Amino acid sequence: MIGRQITYYDRELSLVETEIAPPPPGAVIARVTMAGVCGTDVHRLAGEVAGPDEPLALGHESVGVIAAVGEGVSKDFAGVPVAVGDRIAFLPGGGCHRCYACVTLQNENLCESARWPIVSRIPNGAGFQDYATLLAGDTFYRVDEETPDEAVVALGCALPTALAAMERLGRIMPGQTVVVQGSGPVGLSATLLAAQSPASRVIVFGTGDDRLGWSTRFGASDVVDLAVTTAEERVARVLELTDGRGADIVIEATGIIGAFQEGLDMIGKHGRYVIVGLYAGDKTVPFNPVVLNNKNLQIIGSYFGRASHRHEALTIVTKLHRELNLSDMVTHRYPLEQTRQAIEMTTTGVAAKVVVVP
Repeated sequence: MIGRQITYYDRELSLVETEIAPPPPGAVIARVTMAGVCGTDVHRLAGEVAGPDEPLALGHESVGVIAAVGEGVSKDFAGVPVAVGDRIAFLPGGGCHRCYACVTLQNENLCESARWPIVSRIPNGAGFQDYATLLAGDTFYRVDEETPDEAVVALGCALPTALAAMERLGRIMPGQTVVVQGSGPVGLSATLLAAQSPASRVIVFGTGDDRLGWSTRFGASDVVDLAVTTAEERVARVLELTDGRGADIVIEATGIIGAFQEGLDMIGKHGRYVIVGLYAGDKTVPFNPVVLNNKNLQIIGSYFGRASHRHEALTIVTKLHRELNLSDMVTHRYPLEQTRQAIEMTTTGVAAKVVVVP
C-alpha cells in the first residue's frame, strides 16, 4: 500500500510517497481523516523550533480510522476495546514509560527517548499523511460515533495543553479574576476551563472577530481586542475591572514575548502567572525579580501535558461539543498538497481553526 506524506526539512515542505508496511506487534495503522494545524507547526515552518538534522513528519492533532492492527492490540490507551474500522484520536511521539521523566515525573513529553519531533524516515504517527503508523507507546483513544472529527480536532492539542497548565496552576478560588492572554486554540481552551471554575471574571485579550466571539461563547465575561488597544490601555482595563487590585491569575497563551511584561504589569499581589505559549525561539526580556518577591507572585511554566490530559480533553469534547457547537470552530480546510497554505493561514489570526484533510 502506498500513501502520501508531508515532510519538513530546512523550512521547506515536500509531498512524498511512502510504502505503508504491515503494522508490527503493538502498532496500529490509521487512515487519517483530519489533522489540525497547531502553533508548533507555525514555529517549525518559521525555523524557531530546533530538531534533528533530517526530514521530519508533521501533524500531531489527528483523527482517523483504524485500517490494521498489529499483534497484541485490542484496546486503546484507556482500556476501551478497538477493532479495524473504529475511529480514533491519536498523538504521536510516545515516551519509553520506563525512565525518570516517564515514571517519576509522570510526563512522557520530557522523556529523552521520546519519538519527538517525528523523523519521516521510519513509520510514524504524524497526521499530515494518508496513513499513520502508531507504534507501541503512541497514544490513541477511541472516538464515539456521535462526536465529529471537527469537534475532536477543534481544540486539538490545545485543550490537553491548557488542562496541564491548569493542573500546575492549582485551584482557582471563588471570586478570583482570571486574565487569558491570547484567543488562539490554547487561549480559548484556557478560557473554557477558567469559565468552568469559581472565578468571578474571565478577561480575554485576543484578535479577530471570530476568535473573540468564541471567547465569549466559551464563557469570557470580558473580551478586549488587541488590535485596537495598547498595552497600557489593557493593563488599565484590568485594574478598572478589579477595583485597582489587578488580576489574581494571568495565563499567557500568545507565544509572543512582549506579552510577558504586560502580564506582569496586570497581575495583583499574591497572583499567579502561568506561561504556556512561550515555548519557541530565543528572545529574552528584562526582568526585575524584586517585583516577584515584593508582590509575592508565582510564575509557573507549563510544557504541554501527559497522555492522561489527552484523554481528559477528549472526554470534555465528547460531553460539550453539541452545547458549544465545537465543529463550527473549523473554519478553513486544506488538502494535503496545500499544507503550507494551511499553516500560513494559521498565522493570520483570522481562522479559528485550520485543518488538513488528506
